[in-house]
Amino acid sequence: MQPPSPKQTVDHSDSDAVHEAAAKPKESLAIDATGLMFWPPGKGLAGIPRVESFLVNAALADPDPDVEVVAYRSGEGRFRPLAPFEQDHVAAGEVPAQRVKRWPGRRAALSHAFEAVRQQPWNKRDTDRHLAKTVTNGREGIAYQATRLLIRAYRLYQRARAGSGTRPVSPNRDADTGLGRVLISHHILTQEDRTAVSGSAGKLAFLCHDLIPTLRPDMLGAGTSEGRFGSYLEQLVRSGAPAFCASDEAGATLTDHMRKAGIAAPVVYRFPMPSILHETASRMGATSRLEADEPFVIYCSTIEVRKNHILLARIWQQALEEGVKLPRLICAGRWGWMIEPLRAFLKEHPELLQSVTFAGLVSDEELIRYYRSATFGVFPSHIEGWGYGASECLDFGVPVIVSTTPSLIEATGGLMPAIDSNDQAGWYAAIRKMADDHAWRSSLAERIASEHRPTPASASWAAIKAGLQESVSRQRADR
Repeated sequence: MQPPSPKQTVDHSDSDAVHEAAAKPKESLAIDATGLMFWPPGKGLAGIPRVESFLVNAALADPDPDVEVVAYRSGEGRFRPLAPFEQDHVAAGEVPAQRVKRWPGRRAALSHAFEAVRQQPWNKRDTDRHLAKTVTNGREGIAYQATRLLIRAYRLYQRARAGSGTRPVSPNRDADTGLGRVLISHHILTQEDRTAVSGSAGKLAFLCHDLIPTLRPDMLGAGTSEGRFGSYLEQLVRSGAPAFCASDEAGATLTDHMRKAGIAAPVVYRFPMPSILHETASRMGATSRLEADEPFVIYCSTIEVRKNHILLARIWQQALEEGVKLPRLICAGRWGWMIEPLRAFLKEHPELLQSVTFAGLVSDEELIRYYRSATFGVFPSHIEGWGYGASECLDFGVPVIVSTTPSLIEATGGLMPAIDSNDQAGWYAAIRKMADDHAWRSSLAERIASEHRPTPASASWAAIKAGLQESVSRQRADR
């Protein structure tokens, strides 16, 4: 299958890195790995981090020398190629030899760090922390703290030689790095440091997973930083940054939001969401069905108010009270925010935990086993940008009931039953039917087998890369 070409869906819509970047061809493409640096290595990824890990590792595996992986240096106000310890942190597999970043050793790394300080003595403390990590190869401890203090002292000495005072650093000076387009991580859109999306933000592109922080702020935890999401997004679009969307619904919602804000619609590139977990299972030879010890229903999602786990809890409690035998419900995913009502409900009905299991954040191997043996899946979320757990059910041939949010219907190709997320009676009836009506469940599985195909990660990467290349060509033409 040829990967779909990206299209315009609306009209007009580290210290040693300095030398590496200078050798790069002008107008290279870059994938931002900043967000992944905040996830512990080896931990199971889900949702947006899973997509970003796919992007970073696809870029690392790409032999094209004009493709780079970068991270944002807030202390310098710019994106830089990854240091060796950062590459080790984000790489999900073996990195091709031509892309491997090797630690030069402590003495050489310290020499490079001092050279970086001499070249740019007015950089901030964040830069010193990063340089210290390049010297210790990412290891923290006494050696790191001593190196950081040494670099800071050297910086103050260089400033004194250059003249007292603090000189501002121009934000986002990507012309120096030779980057033609940077596809930024979700982290850049949700954190306080605005320098990444100011100044020359026209060099950036962004993944628009959804507009939930703007459209449904009532479903965000009070401690989240995504309240800045809307203003950052609008600034990017005003600057001409193109958007990459996995669903038509996300692209249409973005365009409509900008129209209401009086902003010209962005160029939107559509790419197919990759079937990352199924591809992992294929490499393991683990895609065939497994017989479970007992029937169960799978819901893979972060446990948060938006995902509507409380609806399922009420349904399984109703079944208990009516003497109806439902399969066990297994909820795979970490505990998130605004779930106090769910916790209170579980506390009031402790017997519910005999038929509902909260498995927590599971590994890819565990999740694959769940999908291979689940009787069916559920995804009653109130609002989604895609709904990975729903499309993953189809990848493994598992029928799934979804809510009527348009993106979930799109993610499942319109093949699965859809019910309003607030319709408890409707969900109860559908779950009972799916559990008891083997013929209906089999017909849905047959529909999946005949009409759904997992999307290769290579097709997704090809579409994203082509979109980035086209956006650079547009940028050149507009100059």
